[in-house]
Amino acid sequence: MEEKREMERKTVVTDGQDLAEKAEELKAAGVTDVTVAVNTFNFTRYKESNGGKELQPVIDGINKAVGQKLNIRLNVGIEEGFNDDEVLDFLQLTFQHKYDIVFMPTISYSFLKSKMPALRKIEGDFGEVEMYKYPGAVGRIGFLKN
Repeated sequence: MEEKREMERKTVVTDGQDLAEKAEELKAAGVTDVTVAVNTFNFTRYKESNGGKELQPVIDGINKAVGQKLNIRLNVGIEEGFNDDEVLDFLQLTFQHKYDIVFMPTISYSFLKSKMPALRKIEGDFGEVEMYKYPGAVGRIGFLKN
């Protein structure tokens, strides 16, 4: 009889600013998952809403973490009039990358879901998140449960 063990998951939550420098160290320490809080991939918006910090270090950090085979989750706060026009851009990332993108909107989920009509719910226990997948995507979209 073969014993199956679920691999213990270790998650780090970050704003991503120093992730590029720490990704290798995190992997060596047994980290399996990195959650990056990023509300926009628009360089100007990011800088304006993050005290003048640049977006490029976050992107570099995510790429470095992927290179270390760390699982990536992006926590994205969607706000009407700020970044609600980027919802489909975030969705597009799931076709290119095996990311989990979790929306934490201040606007209604029905509004967000209406922009993504082909989303299919994934059954399973994902804790505080309802997970969905778009047909043909490699990544997943999640919505923080209310």
